[in-house]
Amino acid sequence: MKYILVRGLFFKSIFFTFQLFAQNMQIKYLSEFYWDAKVIGRVIIEKEEYIAPGFLKMNSKMYPKSWVLRKMFSESDGEILIKGEKNILRYSEKDEEYWLINVSEYFNMGKIDTASQRPLSRSLFFSLIFESLIDTLGGKIIMQREEASQLENINGFRAKKWTTTIQNSKKKLLFEEWLVQQLSLKDTLDSLKLDIMGSLNPYSERNISTSYVISSDDFVRSADSTAVLDSLEGMIVQAKIYTEHEFFKTISFEIKELYTTSFDAASFTIPETYKHIIKKD
Repeated sequence: MKYILVRGLFFKSIFFTFQLFAQNMQIKYLSEFYWDAKVIGRVIIEKEEYIAPGFLKMNSKMYPKSWVLRKMFSESDGEILIKGEKNILRYSEKDEEYWLINVSEYFNMGKIDTASQRPLSRSLFFSLIFESLIDTLGGKIIMQREEASQLENINGFRAKKWTTTIQNSKKKLLFEEWLVQQLSLKDTLDSLKLDIMGSLNPYSERNISTSYVISSDDFVRSADSTAVLDSLEGMIVQAKIYTEHEFFKTISFEIKELYTTSFDAASFTIPETYKHIIKKD
């Protein structure tokens, strides 16, 4: 199928810039987050990102195991952001539609924070999660951590496994985490993304919010800020949490793909058959 960038604002920008970045590289990043819950079963959220200097395309897909949830929440939505443009393109793969949203609207939709309305700090964020997963009134909390002696192959990453347990008389949390010493390509991706977001964000007094990666270190600090455990070394490429929660059974995150290729303008387009609609997000 022939691909083009959406007519109008995006068409001229990407193919003009293609000449500038033809010799450069782009990064593909594919991550997967899932939880397995009682009653509703497993829900998988897959996030795919393509990024190059000045170009960003993000797509999220949800795969509920339950057929009821599939009918309600099986979505596949994406965004294309190009440095220097005044609009951001959003699209739905399911409906084969796209619409434009002004950058002022986009960055005023809860994706950023102000000095008077900041998001939860990382420590408070994980403290609240920890309290929901473990009954803090269940007596003394015991924590243990073990480091594997051998490396494992996790989606192409040579990673070391760490196992951490946090428990009291009522509940237990088990963490399995695989880490690599460094993940410079992910650092580059994050830097490019911040550069694009920062250039498009019209609210200079506001900060772009960031997401949190699951880490047992955060839960250890939430359980006991004075605990003496060896800190995790490196960057997480896969993590699993096993709980005894009333609802959640397992929560997991993993990096499925992370690599570079030559810049390809088609990576930042949608099919020309998609219908342009006017939509209020």
